[in-house]
Amino acid sequence: MEPKTRKPFFSLLLILCSLCAALAAQAAPSDSLDADRLFAFAGNLMQEQDYYRAITEYKRFLSYYPDDERSQLCLLNIAMAYAKGGKTDLAVEQFQKISDNYPGTPTAERAGYEIGLAYYTDQRYEDADKAFSDFIKNYPGSIRMDPARIYLGWSLIHLWKPDRAAIAFSAVSEESPQYPLCQAISGEMASGPAHPRKSPVLAGIFSAVIPGAGQVYTGRLTEGVTSFVLNGSFIWAIVELFDRGSEAAGFILGFLETGWYTGGVFGAVNDAHKFNRRAREDFIENLQNRYPMPGIKQGVGP
Repeated sequence: MEPKTRKPFFSLLLILCSLCAALAAQAAPSDSLDADRLFAFAGNLMQEQDYYRAITEYKRFLSYYPDDERSQLCLLNIAMAYAKGGKTDLAVEQFQKISDNYPGTPTAERAGYEIGLAYYTDQRYEDADKAFSDFIKNYPGSIRMDPARIYLGWSLIHLWKPDRAAIAFSAVSEESPQYPLCQAISGEMASGPAHPRKSPVLAGIFSAVIPGAGQVYTGRLTEGVTSFVLNGSFIWAIVELFDRGSEAAGFILGFLETGWYTGGVFGAVNDAHKFNRRAREDFIENLQNRYPMPGIKQGVGP
């Protein structure tokens, strides 16, 4: 390169390097004060329940400061934001990554507990049962052991597994402020929950013998009377048609009556299941009202 052209070239190169450095300085915070501000800003968004913006800011923090000592807490808060925002599957996926990547740490322990809580809050009681059972097995010395046992117990009640629920509640330690209530619930579950129940088998048999009787048995009096009158009318009409020699019309009406009659039997069975489901829901709601536990979320329905 000629001496005359070398100087402008190096000047241009110096200008470009300066521009790149300036852009880099603007693109990413560089000092601990900026890190503190960014982390605090994400936390404020969480408190304001602006969960998705909080997730964005926590991810920005991790991108700018991957080696910061708060990185695990950032990951945990991202998962918490997903859970609070109603994205249970994304939250569980994030919690599971934390548990897998940081085994044996307090963050992993908290993540394991939060998996169960996310499922419980979303009323996915089968998943909550497994998650809390795993947590109790994997972290026997956890400070969250008693809440985990309580949530496990309520999950099992919603799943209508009273024997296991009794065991879960009875395992709550005496140091827990919920201990007296847990022992009372355990006693009720161990002795067998008392609530009205209708047998689906009996409901079907009753409607098979007397159309509509199964509906009356399950408390649906209007439907039962209607079924009895309609089936009776069909049967009377079929008999009359055969007596008058109208076999073809009698067979057609008989075919229709068979469908109506069979539907009534299956309807009675379904009514019994619905009755039992409502009775369980009422029992659980009553149980929660009688044994309120501050700080413990109450799920609804099976």
